[in-house]
Amino acid sequence: MLRDYSGVLNGVMWTQVAIAIIFIGLRMYTRQVIIRSVGWDDIVMLVNLISFVLYVTCISVGTQYGVGKKFADVPLADYSQAIKWEAIGQGARILGIAASKGSVALFLLRIVVKKWHVAILWFCIASTTILCIITTTLLFLQCKPMEYLWDRKIAGGYCWLNFTIVELFMGAWSALMDFVLAILPWHVVMGLNMKRKEKLTVAISLSLGMFAGVCSIVRTYELQALSSLNEYVCDIVPMLLWPSTEVLVTIICACIPVLRPLYVKIKYGSRGDSSGGRSYPLHDYDKKGSSEPSKGRNGGDSKIYMGPGASALHSTVKYADSDNQSEESILREINAQQKIMPTLNVHTSDRIKRTDEISVTYAKDSPV
Repeated sequence: MLRDYSGVLNGVMWTQVAIAIIFIGLRMYTRQVIIRSVGWDDIVMLVNLISFVLYVTCISVGTQYGVGKKFADVPLADYSQAIKWEAIGQGARILGIAASKGSVALFLLRIVVKKWHVAILWFCIASTTILCIITTTLLFLQCKPMEYLWDRKIAGGYCWLNFTIVELFMGAWSALMDFVLAILPWHVVMGLNMKRKEKLTVAISLSLGMFAGVCSIVRTYELQALSSLNEYVCDIVPMLLWPSTEVLVTIICACIPVLRPLYVKIKYGSRGDSSGGRSYPLHDYDKKGSSEPSKGRNGGDSKIYMGPGASALHSTVKYADSDNQSEESILREINAQQKIMPTLNVHTSDRIKRTDEISVTYAKDSPV
């Protein structure tokens, strides 16, 4: 039986970090360069990446003191330091749970239109954030003095809380939120008037977070597999790998739906879609919501007002003739599209009614 898992920990975790950086880098490129619409979900995803890197860094430092090794192979002077860095990493990891769930929920807020959908998403964000803050606080305050958490030689020290129970509850809640965020898109997307194939594609891509929920369940189960305190730094290895796997899966699942426009661009080049569909100008919307036809520099394009201090966007609507359209361009801003739809003679209520498949191409102009 292997007595030193430190190499495995470092190899697997830093590989996961590299994959996460690639996916988030592609996400930011898609948002900034192709869609030109970086949102709070992207910013929170970057926070998630920072917490992930911090978590892996702390565990890597801990492996230098003995994390992943058998008790007999760890110098007594290093044992407490190994537990200390593992605990700091766990704190970063718990806060990262809030960031990962928040990013997914904020992305879904871009496409939902019903009030109860919005309420559920904000509940997920608020409840998970509050629980993560409480859990992180209890992690470091479970023992008096705090240093007794990693140094049991301190005279008079004691732990007043069984933190495993708190961790079990946090893991169960995290898994529940993953499943909620995975199931909700089906109710949203299936109500849209899109081709069935596209509905399934969008719904499945938005529901991949279910795999993160599975990882969370396995991680929660592994909490019960810890043996004696003397072998803690070795027995904790599965408990360290499963959370990092959960974070990576969450990042991948949250990025895949956003990367659809990049896939279209790569496959069809600068055209952005597979057809040379007809184009129609949109009208200019001012702060009061009134619309007037607006001419661009060449007298043929139009603008949409994006809010105080934002840039005006030259917009063109294309009617596509294939199934290779970007779902992101359809769903990206349903609320904004509802303001635009009257110019296209589209009747809206709580979902898209037109059967035509459209994509909106934007080009930035000077600030309005």
